[in-house]
Amino acid sequence: MNRPTVEIRKIDSYDLSVIEEAVSSFFSGIKSHKINRCKRVLIKPNALGAYPPERAVTTHPIVLEAIIRYFLDRKKEIWFGDSSGGSVSFENVWQTCGYSSLAEKYHLKVVNFSTLGFRELSYKDKKIKISEALFRCGIIINVGKYKTHQLTAFTGALKNLYGFVPGLVKSEYHRLYPDTNSFAELLTALYAVIGNRITYSIIDGIMGMDGNGPSAGKPHHFGLLFGSTSIPAVDYIASHIMGFQLKDVPYLSSVLIMDGILPSQIKIPVSFRNYRIADADINNVKIIQKTLKYVPDIARKAFRKVYYFYPVISERCKQCGICVKSCPVKAISLQNKTKPYIHKEQCIKCLCCYELCPYQAIDIKKSILARLGV
Repeated sequence: MNRPTVEIRKIDSYDLSVIEEAVSSFFSGIKSHKINRCKRVLIKPNALGAYPPERAVTTHPIVLEAIIRYFLDRKKEIWFGDSSGGSVSFENVWQTCGYSSLAEKYHLKVVNFSTLGFRELSYKDKKIKISEALFRCGIIINVGKYKTHQLTAFTGALKNLYGFVPGLVKSEYHRLYPDTNSFAELLTALYAVIGNRITYSIIDGIMGMDGNGPSAGKPHHFGLLFGSTSIPAVDYIASHIMGFQLKDVPYLSSVLIMDGILPSQIKIPVSFRNYRIADADINNVKIIQKTLKYVPDIARKAFRKVYYFYPVISERCKQCGICVKSCPVKAISLQNKTKPYIHKEQCIKCLCCYELCPYQAIDIKKSILARLGV
């Protein structure tokens, strides 16, 4: 039986020196030889969208800075990237979250997961597209945010792996798996195919979010930083401290079983054995998550017909041809020497065209439900 350790620190503010000490202590427990042998590190924050750090939607840049400094001290090459959840440009997200200034300060390689290509991996009946970025680095540091989530109740380390799915493919999977149970199965499949590549996971809970997370809730000062080599273990402990039971987080049981982990066997600091956050607002997401637990097949089919989004080429197009060359599945063609045309039936919604167009000539066409964020 696997007995993983989850490290927890009480940290009241984003004090770089304090967080650096915690990060160094967390990483000292990594037993993998990769941490010394591999030269390239990929740091993946939660960059859900273009939100400033004080909104507590995305990983705080000071937590990332502490991690960056740790690996730079060890002469590692650092890649720093994600694929955001919406149709806002990667550059805008990186700037607003405070990550661009970090990259400039430490001369990091910034990688947009949506434009590096992808691999399609399979688990049981699920096929999942994964950014090539994951496979180009030997050390992967997964840095999530401590939040509630209306579909999965809680979001921490495992849900942060969803950022390895490129572009609007994430939204397409939400369309295909609209209810809690089917989406939890997708997350389980995602963990099954890439979980063993993650070296270490940290959850930034110094400031997190409760209420209607992951983006519309309330910032909450939790004052906690979590870390572990085990994603199921750190998510179980972090969600339990927030007030969730195992049954409340739909993917947790399956991934704990997958890794042979009994919750009672997870090792945590003695001072946190009975620690709970008394005032976390989690009731709303529990209610919403339960109502979304089962969606009948007929309702799913109807939902898929009225919930859609795809890229279109606008009149701003200068016919430079970059979108044609950059499309990884050749879904864009030049027709009669006019502006390019996107073949919707071939488009995988990876957003390479949207991200790489130098004239911002690609728009995202959305149905009414998609515009409402339903």
